[in-house]
Amino acid sequence: MPEGLLGEGEHNSEGISHKVVEGDTLWKLAETYLGDSGQWPSVWAANVHIENPHWIFPGEVVFLKAPPVGALGALPVREASQETKLAALIERPADLPSTVAVYTLVTPGPLEGWGVIESSMVQAGMLSPLDDISIRLTKDSAARPGETFLILRSQGKLRHPKTKKVLGHLTWVVGAAQLNWREGRQAMGHIVKASGEVLRGDMLGPPGEFNMRPVYLVKSDKKMKGWVVGTEPLHASMAGGQHMVLVDKGTADGAVPGNLFHIVRMQDGLSFESVLKPAVVHEGLPRHVVGACTLVDVRANVSSCLLRWSSREIVVGDSIEME
Repeated sequence: MPEGLLGEGEHNSEGISHKVVEGDTLWKLAETYLGDSGQWPSVWAANVHIENPHWIFPGEVVFLKAPPVGALGALPVREASQETKLAALIERPADLPSTVAVYTLVTPGPLEGWGVIESSMVQAGMLSPLDDISIRLTKDSAARPGETFLILRSQGKLRHPKTKKVLGHLTWVVGAAQLNWREGRQAMGHIVKASGEVLRGDMLGPPGEFNMRPVYLVKSDKKMKGWVVGTEPLHASMAGGQHMVLVDKGTADGAVPGNLFHIVRMQDGLSFESVLKPAVVHEGLPRHVVGACTLVDVRANVSSCLLRWSSREIVVGDSIEME
């Protein structure tokens, strides 16, 4: 029986229940009990007492399927957050997936992992899924064999296209690796997923960090204006429907996951200037909505926004509005 599993009869007459221990995540529990870490959104959906899927606490009970009637009444419930109070306004659009992978993480400073890919027996510069890797731990870590970690690569600072202010530090999620063996500061593992080329020198971790996010809509009466400050992947010059863009609105502005922004332009689409600079503004012309995106990963000053649709290629410098 995995550590933390409740004994029979403790709120689990209709399914498996788990008492959270330090280091647990919904991602890890879905992989342990359901055999697929990508099923964590369904675990979250079955546990209405969990306000934020990124934060579960030791002692909490997580149901791996819909909890028995009356079981939640015996659980300690934290005071509802503003995000939870908006839950009644949530709707899931038919044109969006239930979850999406975020491949660009924006943090206040460089994201630190617990180890780096030091070498591989593979005779290739670019590594791919199933390739074995040798890992050198750069700091103390509780990482254990069998656990899966993101493979990350620093991409430097993100600057605002208009103000040139530093908004944060960019980290690219290039894949995921599973730890097979560890002794001291040496470890072995293998690559399980890759969204791009994996290189020697890429870092692993930190533990508990994952890049899958639920997708939904949250109606809001707030009004915000901002800018598209980045695209995903980072080297792309433009984005379209179902692609991700970075916007300069976050929790500091009152934004929450699910907020819908419109991308607007004021220009004549056939002018030579608008062809060379798609985000150029021609004063005096009417506003045209050329796309819409939904926030899926909200940080302090920057958020990842999934494009629901676009009638033009969306570029850095485009104007966004929430009304």
